[in-house]
Amino acid sequence: MADAVVIGAGPNGLVAANLLADAGWSVTVLEEQPEPGGAVRHDHGVHPDYASDLFSSFYPLAAASPVVSGLGLEEHGLRWSHAPHVVAHPLSDGRCAILDRDVDVTADSLDTFAPGDGDAWRRLHSMWDTLRPDLLDALFTPFPPVRSGLRLAVRLRGTGGLRMARTLVLPVRRMAEEEFRGEGGGLLLAGNALHADLAP
Repeated sequence: MADAVVIGAGPNGLVAANLLADAGWSVTVLEEQPEPGGAVRHDHGVHPDYASDLFSSFYPLAAASPVVSGLGLEEHGLRWSHAPHVVAHPLSDGRCAILDRDVDVTADSLDTFAPGDGDAWRRLHSMWDTLRPDLLDALFTPFPPVRSGLRLAVRLRGTGGLRMARTLVLPVRRMAEEEFRGEGGGLLLAGNALHADLAP
């Protein structure tokens, strides 16, 4: 008999099973589907040369996770795929809000919705660059994230404090209304919020 039974061979189930097995437990993983992967599975049904995501496709926190990194999956063949355009929201009129790994490409796409929205994106991106290490640390440490929370508070105090803290807790729709004049920035924010299971 197994020490643990994990229901579902999606990313969370597989990581949990690996951690338990690495700790010496015997683990059984049960999965209803013929392939493991859960919501990160893909198929080639559209065209043999085209991999189409069946469910969701944007997992920035998985690549940043110290738990996932600690599994050493690259030694077993894991290869992270980083598309230049991470997310795109095309509209029927031909405009497209693009989230790119290059902040200037993203900014240029937002300027097609309203001049100046690219600079607004750069400001938000700069805020993210300032807070990223402590925010990610807070997400990846056991609750309550005391140390990372204190570091974040100190960083907030030195970089615009209350305004930045307020921006962080705004609903996405409200943030988009306040930061952007066109709809492109809101499309990117809402899309990312939905990927993180947050309401727009």
